[in-house]
Amino acid sequence: MCIAGVVLCLLATIAVPLLAIMGGGAAPPVGAWAGIPSRALTAYRETDGWCDGLRWQLVAAIGQVESGHGTFGGATIDQETGEAMPWIFGPPLDGSPGVQSIPIGSWLGWWGLAGPWQQAVGPMQFLPSTFDAWAVDADEDGTSNPHDIDDAAASAANYLCGGTEGAIDDERAAVLRYNNSASYADEVLLIADSFGEFVVVGDGWLCPIAGPVSFIDSWGAPRSGGRSHKGVDMFAARGTPVVAPVAGTVEHRSNSLGGLSFHLWGDDGTYYYGAHLDAYGPIAGWVDAGTVVGYVGDTGNARGTSPHLHFEIHPGRVRDEPSAAVNPTPAVADACAANRIGVGLSGGT
Repeated sequence: MCIAGVVLCLLATIAVPLLAIMGGGAAPPVGAWAGIPSRALTAYRETDGWCDGLRWQLVAAIGQVESGHGTFGGATIDQETGEAMPWIFGPPLDGSPGVQSIPIGSWLGWWGLAGPWQQAVGPMQFLPSTFDAWAVDADEDGTSNPHDIDDAAASAANYLCGGTEGAIDDERAAVLRYNNSASYADEVLLIADSFGEFVVVGDGWLCPIAGPVSFIDSWGAPRSGGRSHKGVDMFAARGTPVVAPVAGTVEHRSNSLGGLSFHLWGDDGTYYYGAHLDAYGPIAGWVDAGTVVGYVGDTGNARGTSPHLHFEIHPGRVRDEPSAAVNPTPAVADACAANRIGVGLSGGT
């Protein structure tokens, strides 16, 4: 993070975030709010309303641009402590072409800074003096830690607001305070808007499509081979993340009908099935709600149709029991209200 009015990391007031400077790290796709790691999402949502005018999406967008939500360089966020490990550091501010020269000075050893030059630190990429001025111990563990997503996100909110008694009536101005770069502000505001609303149905039920989606109620419609439709076809751009609507155990399987599919045995006692994935998510086994389990595609007997997720809900079903699907359309209509962009497209299976 480059501090407007205090020090600019790069010349000509252009500040380039860590991911843009160094590459690496896998930021979630733009528009995929549920692609945010669940631990980071929890921290971001805690900043909502930190001051009048602050929405959590703005803090999340900064976290995405700065470090891919704490995933830069292969880092992951500890589910218990919230600390991004291994620690994330920006490039040395060593006076190389286009970069300001900022000696380490009294900050030598501060949260892993080895000198001789200062570096931005942690998932929200704070310079030491700025974090020191606005630090918050959000998880109340007795330490304000810039590598801890809870503390870093809350400190970023505190800085954007100018304190809890401040207010934001111009988001662009607030972002420029964080990093005095017009292109940076444009990107952050675009991402923040794309996150939309975090919609929950019941006890933590999330929309299974993490992006714009279209669908209609096609329950019971005739299908090939004398079958009737036992789910809802949720149309979205190819590659849109598909996420677990609840926490549970996910399995990846494939066959000629459903193509690449996921099977989620929810902690809520419900079984969820999703088919025609373009690719699987990175994790099998137990996942938190909102974890990416795959990506929208057209595999199986949907090949050649518009990319979509065939999605089913089976309340109370346990392993080795017969199918007990119910019409999922009302549930997904509620959960996906914020990112639903139309009724549906043809070609569902």
